Amino acid sequence: MSVLIALDTEWGRLATGPLARRRLIRWSCSQPALVGLRDFSALLERRRDPAAANEVLAALAALAPDDELAARVLLQAMIPGLVRLAQTAGWDDPSAIDELVSLAWERIRTYPTTRHGSVAANVLWDCRKRYRRHRLIDAPKSIPLDAIDVAELSTAGVEEAVVGREILTDLCGAHRDGVISDSAFALIVRTRLDGESLSDLAVEESVTVHRLAQRRWRAERRLRELPWAC
Repeated sequence: MSVLIALDTEWGRLATGPLARRRLIRWSCSQPALVGLRDFSALLERRRDPAAANEVLAALAALAPDDELAARVLLQAMIPGLVRLAQTAGWDDPSAIDELVSLAWERIRTYPTTRHGSVAANVLWDCRKRYRRHRLIDAPKSIPLDAIDVAELSTAGVEEAVVGREILTDLCGAHRDGVISDSAFALIVRTRLDGESLSDLAVEESVTVHRLAQRRWRAERRLRELPWAC
């Protein structure tokens, strides 16, 4: 049984019922973002509202180190982002989602209360870094780049929009500080956040797709070396 099927089956037992209601009442005493929720399904519905998303996830992240059920709910909220990450960072690895779920669980259970920014963006960024380190990915390969861009775009939703805004904030800071060039900044924004394909940009700039992939990889490596990426 795949990890996603197992999680979905487990979630069907957890999402509604007396336990969910009792735990939410307890959590809401210390976490105002969780007040008024009838069950975990309602929590995920509130989490889909961009205006409330980060407060809901931050509340769960604050509870998660000491409350396994809060950690499990937060993991469920992260599944769409983890699936998208598996399709991109682990496009050629059939076990990518299994490892990413495991990494996310470990990060959630040890999430630092002093960390700032979007919980979703932070967890996904940490998982991506550790996954790539485990696979010893140190350079771009010859990959079906168009397929990856389409997958990123087609699976984008509210979660990806929230994450995208947080990543864009970091990108703007790196660009402002001269860490990445104007062209590299535009390349990352257009391909990673706006969903444009590398092949279309290669035609526009009269260069090869491989050259653009190399340029983007070098810029993203500089971003990963920044203090906020640790």
